[in-house]
Amino acid sequence: KEGSLVILESTSPPRTTVDFLSPILAQSGLTPGQDLYVAHCPERVLPGNILHELVYNNRIIGGINERSALEAKKIYQRIVQGEIIITDASSAEMAKLMENTYRDVNIALANELAQVAFDLKLDALEVIRLANMHPRVNIHQPGPGVGGHCLAVDPWFIVEKTESARLIHLGRRINDSMPAFVAKRVQSLLEQLEQPTVTVLGVSYKGNVDDTRETPAAEVIRALLQQGMEVRVYDPHVRHFEFELFNLEAAFQQSDLALVLADHNEFKYLSPAELGGLMRNRIVFDTKNCLNADKWASVGFRTERLGQYNK
Repeated sequence: KEGSLVILESTSPPRTTVDFLSPILAQSGLTPGQDLYVAHCPERVLPGNILHELVYNNRIIGGINERSALEAKKIYQRIVQGEIIITDASSAEMAKLMENTYRDVNIALANELAQVAFDLKLDALEVIRLANMHPRVNIHQPGPGVGGHCLAVDPWFIVEKTESARLIHLGRRINDSMPAFVAKRVQSLLEQLEQPTVTVLGVSYKGNVDDTRETPAAEVIRALLQQGMEVRVYDPHVRHFEFELFNLEAAFQQSDLALVLADHNEFKYLSPAELGGLMRNRIVFDTKNCLNADKWASVGFRTERLGQYNK
């Protein structure tokens, strides 16, 4: 009805509010921006801390015109204690996408470095440590891939809109290649064994959450199964997953390799001696660099970290 305010918070491809939402609303006979107000206000919340961040995070409000932005601001300023920034709707959409794309591309740089360093027989983790001593350098840590409903998805909204997004597209391809890279390394570590068993530690897309959307762990597991390996999954946070979940003891029973794919805090306190006693072979491959490698090596484990070259 006249005077209504329509706010789109969902992350959307650039120009969705102007080119898609507003024409739909215009079918009502009302003119967006005059008879009703339309804005895009992207949410920026971290799972596990949503209520706090809804209040204290800065908020971008992008209106299809200034009046729409100001009407939306009236709503948000009732609860938001962070700064409220006014802009146009398409810039607000693109800003949210670029926040996550920036992180995705930087993770891709670290992941490509891990692959390059392996080819050159270098320790990527040491290279990153040294490079980050420069005051204007902050290379991320490599990992088994990028998951979640934001970082693994948002860059594609830009790629689908323009052929100019070459670096963004390449970053996505690099990050999507990491599960295969990890699986290939696991195969190399176990190539002398027949029908090896792998214990997967953690399948959420990030540490200390139960969210498995777009998790690279699923791709790693599928690749290992295709190689004929038995895979047992243990995750203290996840209750529902496409592959069977095991308790800790069952996951390690007669296993040949423990593969860390999520950096849950609980994994830092595992007992290598006790778990090693359950295993057939003591190998641990930490793709999140979250374990104390010396502690595991001290009880006879061969330790491998993603980015660290070992013969």
